[in-house]
Amino acid sequence: MSQDYYVGNGVYEYLVECEEKDKFYWTSGNLWLLVYGDERYAPKVLTVASESSLGNRTTDEERNAVRVAQRITEGTTVPVNFIRFDPEKDMDKVQYWEPGMKDIPEISSESLKKRLMLYGLKMNEIMAHKSINDKSSSPYHDWQRKNMGDSVVVADIDLVRYDESGPLEIIELKRSYIDIDKWEPYKQDYRNFILISKLARERNLDFYIVYNRRVKQPFYDDVSKLKIFEFDHRMQTYCHLLGYKSIDQFAKKTIKESK
Repeated sequence: MSQDYYVGNGVYEYLVECEEKDKFYWTSGNLWLLVYGDERYAPKVLTVASESSLGNRTTDEERNAVRVAQRITEGTTVPVNFIRFDPEKDMDKVQYWEPGMKDIPEISSESLKKRLMLYGLKMNEIMAHKSINDKSSSPYHDWQRKNMGDSVVVADIDLVRYDESGPLEIIELKRSYIDIDKWEPYKQDYRNFILISKLARERNLDFYIVYNRRVKQPFYDDVSKLKIFEFDHRMQTYCHLLGYKSIDQFAKKTIKESK
């Protein structure tokens, strides 16, 4: 671990070592689950985006991510697609797949834009800004901000909790140096939260925001105490505090079970 900057995630690091690890799913490395929504924050497509050399065989991680995306959207009107981009090349070509396609052809970035527009995403030329917590960068994410504009809402899915029947909870992970008792979800992020909430409720899943404090000296995530918020776009007050849990309590029971 670097002494001057901590690049891990304490929640993921705990979960991967705990007995309940198989009850959770999250992407890692250069793989993302991205929800795209319109100007009314209605989810239009759930995309698995992968940063990998074009032409490679699909990996177990990519196939699993697509399966998870399909489970999340099962029974909803939200489709799933897959986009692979090469980190070493410009975004002039990508690989693209959606259900019904037998292979994963290469298409131009302009064709990709047109395909995304077919889902009902109205793109404009006003370059979207990074969210206040967005420190990641890749050719695809840069292309996304430049070409989709600010009328398309994009949100990452951080964590999904399962049981034998399928997905139960979608969980947004937040962290900063702000004291845990003082931190509140940023209003600037609400449109992303509304988008995820709409996807979750269409599938009858719960959506929560989980916060932990990041410590500066030494740099690490303090996950001994988590602050839990429920977010539901159908309520007059979208977001409300449920309370605090230890990471062990969080891992062992669903948030609804432990209310």
